[in-house]
Amino acid sequence: MVVRECVYCVNLRQAYLLSPFFTNRLSSRTVLFTCVPQPYLQEAKLRKVFGDSVKRVWMPRVDDDLDDLVKERDQTALRLERAEVKLIKLANAARLKASQAGAHGEAPATPDTASSTGNKSYEKKGSISGIEASVSLPDVNGSIAAQWLPAESRPYHRPIANYGRRVDTIKWARLRLRTLTLKIKKARKQALARTNNLMPVVFVEFATQQDAQIAYQTLSHHRPLHMSHRYIGVRPFEIVWDSLSLRWWSRVTRKFTMQATIAVLVIFWSIPCAIVGMISNIAFLADKVPFLHWVLDLPQAILGVIQGLLPALALSLLMSIVPGIVRCKLTSIFAPAGYH
Repeated sequence: MVVRECVYCVNLRQAYLLSPFFTNRLSSRTVLFTCVPQPYLQEAKLRKVFGDSVKRVWMPRVDDDLDDLVKERDQTALRLERAEVKLIKLANAARLKASQAGAHGEAPATPDTASSTGNKSYEKKGSISGIEASVSLPDVNGSIAAQWLPAESRPYHRPIANYGRRVDTIKWARLRLRTLTLKIKKARKQALARTNNLMPVVFVEFATQQDAQIAYQTLSHHRPLHMSHRYIGVRPFEIVWDSLSLRWWSRVTRKFTMQATIAVLVIFWSIPCAIVGMISNIAFLADKVPFLHWVLDLPQAILGVIQGLLPALALSLLMSIVPGIVRCKLTSIFAPAGYH
């Protein structure tokens, strides 16, 4: 049965790799080489190694300033999105309130908003059949919500760079995004012009899937651990980009460090597990150890809870701590310092 399932798995994998869905993907013809030596971080050198089947070569770069700008842009975009959603909700609530007031024959209140040329106001007249508006919009760019909300009711925040003074979040975020976009374009041009910020990895696209498989299964470098970690068919969101900057000696060191850490954790974790096992046999221990005789005087229900429920809860708690410890240790060992 095991052999049959293995053969079935191999055939199914082969059929998937040869299916049009997979072969038409760019990743099926692209091989990721890690731990690339510095002399091989040249497109001409790689084309000489892999031959004429190479179509394109990508060499990722490291730039902390560019990473910070991109991260700030993403955070600003999220802040703008949240502010826009909040403004829509506030304006819709004010519109519904005005509609209800108009349906009852009342003149709905209109906001007085401040503009660059002075204070402007508008009035809306309501009726049972509908609401007719006579609007003098304030100077808030692109804000249809100004028909229902005053300027002071819009989302705002107080940036530290503005000395804590109040600013309109939407206008500030839009201006900041334009500024960051220009800075990111400039930083990208500067990063592409540099040659000392290349990561020790390359993405090589081949003309056909067959050429990619040949390069993937062939030894690319004569020295051990150089260009030895190869991956094919990976997509960008499947890659841990921070780990690509590790050198071969760093990978080996971190691997053995992690294995040693887990071995020590297994050994020392047996101590609390043994204590939990002793609690499950508390009646036997109380009979053998003199200072635990008082346990035998407890009611049978309480003794049953101590022997049956508490060890299971304690063991479950101990096992739930292990993934957090291992994950924290993995992060501290494999996350390269200096990169975001």
